[in-house]
Parts: sequence; C-alpha cells; structure tokens
Amino acid sequence: MTERSNKDPLARNLVLLRLIPRYPRSVSTVELRDALQAEGFQINVRSLQRDLAGKLSTLFQLVCSSEDSDPAIRRIRPYRWSFAATAQTTVPAISPAAALAMNMAEAHLRQVLPPAVMDLLDPQFTEARELLQTLEKNELSQWARRVRAVPSVKPLVPATVEPQVWDGVSQGLLRGHVLRVRYLSRTKTVPREMDLHPAGLASRGASTYLIARVAGFADFRHFALHRLHGVTVLDEVADDHGFDMDDYLKSAAFSPRSAGGELALDAEVHPQLGWALAETPLAHGQQLLPIAGSEWLRLQVQVPDDQEMATWLLAQAERIRISAPAALREQIASRLEPAARWYACGAA
Repeated sequence: MTERSNKDPLARNLVLLRLIPRYPRSVSTVELRDALQAEGFQINVRSLQRDLAGKLSTLFQLVCSSEDSDPAIRRIRPYRWSFAATAQTTVPAISPAAALAMNMAEAHLRQVLPPAVMDLLDPQFTEARELLQTLEKNELSQWARRVRAVPSVKPLVPATVEPQVWDGVSQGLLRGHVLRVRYLSRTKTVPREMDLHPAGLASRGASTYLIARVAGFADFRHFALHRLHGVTVLDEVADDHGFDMDDYLKSAAFSPRSAGGELALDAEVHPQLGWALAETPLAHGQQLLPIAGSEWLRLQVQVPDDQEMATWLLAQAERIRISAPAALREQIASRLEPAARWYACGAA
C-alpha cells in the first residue's frame, strides 16, 4: 500500500477510530501504530498516545487502561484503548456496502459461530443495522429491506449447544490443542469420555459438527456439538495428520456413497418437475427428452449415489418413476411401501 501523508490527520484518525474495539476488548498503542502503518500512515507511539488522550478522547467515548479501577491494569504498558461498552460512535466504522453484508449474514452466522464470538460481533451487527436505517434513501437500505434468503426445504430449529462447549471447541481448534470431552452418541445411554484431536468444524442444516480424530486412531470422524459435554482444552498439542477439509468433505463423510460413487439415473418425470429440472438441473450433462404419447419427460443424468440423492428422490416420489438402475428403484420402493401400507390402513 502506498504511504499516505502524515499531514492528513483526519483520514488517519478515521482509520484509527475504526481500529479501536469496544470494551471489554482492547488494543495497545503499539498494535494501533502497527495497524496504521499497514494502512499507510506513519506515526510514532508517543504521537499516537497524545492524539488518543487529547482531542479524540474529548470527542469520543474512549477508555484507556491507565484509568481502570484495577491497579494491575493501570500498570500495563503500553496503554490499551477501547470504546466504552455503551459508546454511540457517530463515525461509520464500516461502509454502507459492508453494513449490508453484515446485516444479511447475521442470521446465518448465528448458526455457525460460537455465542462468545457473536457477543463480540453484536456491536458491529447493531452498528450495521443503525447505519442502514439512517440511509433510508440509499438503495442499499432498500436491498436489506426487500431481499431474503428462502430455504428450499423446511428449516429446523438449530440444535442447542452449551456455551461452554462452543467456547472449548473453538479454543481447542484455534490453538491446536487436544480436547477432552464427554460425548453422547446416538447408540449410547451415557456419555463416553475421550480425547479428540480437533481438525475442523462443519455446519450441516440445523447441526454443527466437530471434525476430529479420537486419540489412538488415525481416521477422522464428525461429532455433533450438541452431543458434546464437559469440554476441556488440554495442554497437549493436537496432531491433525495434515487434515484437509475439502478432501474430507469430498469423501462424503456426511452422506456415505456406494463404492461406485455415482449412478446413471434413468427416470420418467412429471411435467412440473421436468420444468423445474430444466431450470435447475440435478447435474451438468442432464438430459430431458419427450416421451411419445405422454406429457411426462425422460430424465437421464449422472448423479451421486448417496443418501442426499435418495432423500431427494423420496421427496419427489409422486412425480418421478425410476427405470434404472434397478437397485435404486428397489431401494426407493422398499422405503415407500411401509408408509403406503400405513396410510392405506390408517393409524391403527
């Protein structure tokens, strides 16, 4: 980045204010100086401290560690700075476009970030909403008011994860330390204690999973966070065996595939489903062909042979007739027959 002129104090102070977090987080004057230098502003710590303690503190609700009620914190050098927890800054720390992105992302992030992280981000989310509200004539505020993401399937309420679990898992993952947990699997009646080497997190639907390997084993597995209890971060450094998240997800660990991995689906589809598939195909190379003497269409496509594909076929049962492969047709039939018998005979 090109160095900016030190004679532009307004631009420097606007950037400086953006770098200061809200209490209880704080940042030292040395960290602020380094961050300003990364932004192209050259200033020494003494001058920076003078700016912060002088005009900026009189104009904005800045808190310095030198004024803390705790003597130990007052002795910390270099000084640390924060915006007061209740500060209402009039300086936009984010651009309107960034505010729009924060506003649209908030609902999704609440499902995949630890509560402690969301608590730290709440001031930014609040600031984003307030900034958009002040821009009533701005197109971006209209976008936030008029645009929503609508799930294609019935969304489930996210599983409840204990705050202590979120905190422990995120610390262990970020620091790269072994986690001692008690895990209640679906097949057990009491939690089992184990040491896990964390490798990643994956959000799938209403649940979030820790991807880790159990101490003494080489393979990676996924553990639902809402089934974890009593997480403790150990001093032992974790060994992730060179874990690669993308490779792990490609292995279909969440949706096991058959040995072949894919299958050539040949089926007849209802015109309405055919219309939908013409617009949003199941896969590249999909073909929809007319069937003589019928409104239905012939569907031919190469698809993954996994549970997600089977679930989709079951959901479309009355609008799709599978011709091949025969094993898939029999699998779907075996899943539908008990339900059909139950509905035919009633609940008795």
